[in-house]
Amino acid sequence: MSLRPRFSLAALVMSLTLLVAPAMAFEILPYDQAVVAAKIKAGKPVVIHVFAPWCLQCRAQETILNRLSQKPGYEGVSFYRVDYDKQKDIVKAFDVPRSTLIVYKAGEQVALKSWGTNEKWVVDVLAAVE
Repeated sequence: MSLRPRFSLAALVMSLTLLVAPAMAFEILPYDQAVVAAKIKAGKPVVIHVFAPWCLQCRAQETILNRLSQKPGYEGVSFYRVDYDKQKDIVKAFDVPRSTLIVYKAGEQVALKSWGTNEKWVVDVLAAVE
């Protein structure tokens, strides 16, 4: 078998995989103060999730955010996770409890809410970036 038919088959399989695999609207990245500050200063929409892995409310929010990451509508929004246990200085600077979502738009904080655990609550907080 020549390389040409193998390449064509591989290209076809990759194309079909891309059509079937859902595109992610966003990815939640680890919080990096310099990166986040630059995005906020540039006026980009930013969502920060203050998260502790042992926190039930944080886990509920994480599940909802992961589900929303598969849906369109949040393209262009940057999502970051502050580790409540490992980034105590950042948590202290924000002066918020765990299980908190903070939203920035046009360089300003436009939403800050804690403890919500249902999809409507999360979507309502994220609506601040629209």
